Amino acid sequence: MQKTSSTPTAPHEQILAITAGFWQSRALAVAAELELADLLAAGPLHIDVLASRTETRASSLFRLLRALETVGLFLQVSPLVFANTPASDCLRKDVPNTQWAWVRAQLSVGGGVYEGWSGLGGSIKTGETAFDQILGCGFWEYYRRNPEAGAIFNEAMRLIGKHNSPQIARAYDWGRFPVIADIGGGIGGLLVEILNAYPSCRGILFDHPKVVQQAIPHERLKAIGGDFFRSVPAGADAYILRWIIHDWSEAEAVALLTRVREAMKPGARLILLEELIAETSEPVPGKWIDLLMLAITGGRERTEREYRELLSSAGFALEEVVPTTGPLSILISEDADKVTSRRSFPIWSRTQSTPA
Repeated sequence: MQKTSSTPTAPHEQILAITAGFWQSRALAVAAELELADLLAAGPLHIDVLASRTETRASSLFRLLRALETVGLFLQVSPLVFANTPASDCLRKDVPNTQWAWVRAQLSVGGGVYEGWSGLGGSIKTGETAFDQILGCGFWEYYRRNPEAGAIFNEAMRLIGKHNSPQIARAYDWGRFPVIADIGGGIGGLLVEILNAYPSCRGILFDHPKVVQQAIPHERLKAIGGDFFRSVPAGADAYILRWIIHDWSEAEAVALLTRVREAMKPGARLILLEELIAETSEPVPGKWIDLLMLAITGGRERTEREYRELLSSAGFALEEVVPTTGPLSILISEDADKVTSRRSFPIWSRTQSTPA
């Protein structure tokens, strides 16, 4: 009997489907590496033409495309002639929703992430970062040593940020902060989005010197290069860290937050942009990203309670959590000492009139 969409998946079939997901992911990576979607951008091509342009064996390339067609990637429009589908169009490098860099960064051999995943079992046993053990250096050092892989990873992160930057800019009143510093802000996509939405704000973009050299030009943005584990620019009214804290171990995260706290003036706010993990069994992507962090960077995703504890360890008090329409939440914190100082100030001294 043929399975219908309403027929529940048997438990053993669920396991088989997850296994096949690995095969599909690797086939997807190879298609991205060969840039097949870009070759088909102008229209369908015969397998022999595709093989010639990709320097592959036609019979083997056909088998790859035939398999990917079963999951909606590419379409055989006539015998041995293939075309793009809406899904494979996303593998083109020049389209607005391109996923080419993301696929390459996550699934290609030599990108580092693929190799790191192979050591997940070791990370589960020891708590150590698999990436470091397998590749002989840390995640960020690997990209310094392998600039081509690093460039693809950076492009993937920029494209993801491009999607959620408008959501973040719309979700909060950034106009309350005259000067906003984006720490580890890349080339400034989020900061420019906020500055464009709030003309009264000025921005400080802070990242590695080589990164800020590529900063998006903006008349109200100042780009500064440096190392955020050493120091960050002082004097801003808000310090944004988007998808930064989750990359680091507890000790490193506290060290980074401490550097930010040292730079903050009275009344300034720390603003983390992170995905909050539900403490229920809700199937959110962050639970898988958490495993990625365990194996690859040594970082972790956190629940709201865990962020409160982390922030407290660095001298901050979580003041407010604002959701966005995307996966990230806006966590606004202030210096815990300032909160304590305000709360300990005698009430009568604020309300009682001075005696005549």
